[in-house]
Amino acid sequence: MGFTLSVENAPAPATQWGCYCNSETTLVPNSVWEQPTKPYGLLMLDERWECVDPAPGENPIDMACFDSEGHIVKESIVTVTILDDRDYIFDFATETLRIESLQAGCLPMVILCLVIGCLAVFGLLLL
Repeated sequence: MGFTLSVENAPAPATQWGCYCNSETTLVPNSVWEQPTKPYGLLMLDERWECVDPAPGENPIDMACFDSEGHIVKESIVTVTILDDRDYIFDFATETLRIESLQAGCLPMVILCLVIGCLAVFGLLLL
């Protein structure tokens, strides 16, 4: 359960990032620009956040990158779908969220499903 989130293409002079998710089930590095005493704090641009809480599903998120003094450089509010066991990257240039890769634990199941699907199609062709 959980997911990871990182960022790319933050404009200069950004050095940090944070986000706020409206879900009640997860605390994506949350609202730190409004509440700097939160334990999650801002993350450096090269840091990945690992959420162990359940993924929020379809939800608006407020992504922001900050300069070294904590001023917002760019902010984007987008509605996205975040699912468990995925690695996500938010791209500040395109204001989009994408899945980076499948978690290692999911890959064998994906391969098995593909093999079973191919065998089923092959079996139908032989009929």
